[in-house]
Amino acid sequence: MSSEVFTIERQIAAMADRWPQLVLATREGASATWRGPLRPLLQTFQVEITFRAPSIIEKLNNRRMQPRVKILTPQLRPRRGDPEGQLPHVYYIGCGPLDVVLCMFDPDSDEWSPFMSVAETTVPWAIDWLTSYEGWRATGTWTGTGKHIEQPRAALGSAVNR
Repeated sequence: MSSEVFTIERQIAAMADRWPQLVLATREGASATWRGPLRPLLQTFQVEITFRAPSIIEKLNNRRMQPRVKILTPQLRPRRGDPEGQLPHVYYIGCGPLDVVLCMFDPDSDEWSPFMSVAETTVPWAIDWLTSYEGWRATGTWTGTGKHIEQPRAALGSAVNR
């Protein structure tokens, strides 16, 4: 792992080089949002990935700094007849049942940090997550790896909001 923080400029350049279909939608200071299609298996999903590079004086906190991935379309849906009635491996960030960001890794296990490229980590992880989602919709079994720690909804907004 490099000891140099990926600046927002480096993140934008890496995304343009590796994932040209994910278009830079907004850039505000040290934050960038990309939107575009990802097709893991059968379905094409329109995704939104938002990343904010840390400032030089900011204490690095992987939970606060992690990129956020939302699925714009098609809408993620719980499985019909699922007794829990929820989506697996997501963080609920709003009041709506499907106002979610993807839970792609354990932020407490140093799987990701601002020293890593969003293009090399977040996008492949989003594709893996979507592959697991498609399989889960078909079979009811989540095949993705990792753990997801459930948090009360009130705590979630502060855990994932920047």
